[in-house]
Amino acid sequence: MDLLTPEHVLLDSAAASKRGLITEMANLLASIDPDRVMEVVMAREHLGSTGIGHGVAIPHGRMPDLPMPILALARHPEGVDFDSIDGKPVYIAVMLLVPDSDDRQHLELLAQLARTLQQESIRHQVMQAESSEAIAALFADRVRLA
Repeated sequence: MDLLTPEHVLLDSAAASKRGLITEMANLLASIDPDRVMEVVMAREHLGSTGIGHGVAIPHGRMPDLPMPILALARHPEGVDFDSIDGKPVYIAVMLLVPDSDDRQHLELLAQLARTLQQESIRHQVMQAESSEAIAALFADRVRLA
């Protein structure tokens, strides 16, 4: 099962802030209350930014009653301030939500995302992709449930 589906990919974010970008991704997840998503993800952001550098952020959190992990991706053509560790704007944000009960899976999926997005060629492909389907396919073999 693919964790990132084309329906959960936003090609051209218009957000003006970190909160706006996270809101856009939360709204992609039709089966989950966006207010709950915002509460969980912003609580994690208050602990420290999930902007990992190279124009990438991986906002994430644990949600009670979530049956399985889910991803959403937003691409921002101009970049948005995300308080990243390198101080640079974020162009690619991938939100990871996992069931509240599974620490190991949460950490493993975060690691897979970080490894994937550390690759300059992957970031370039995400930014150049012409469709949500192409971006979802890019992650299909790289970010998987164990």
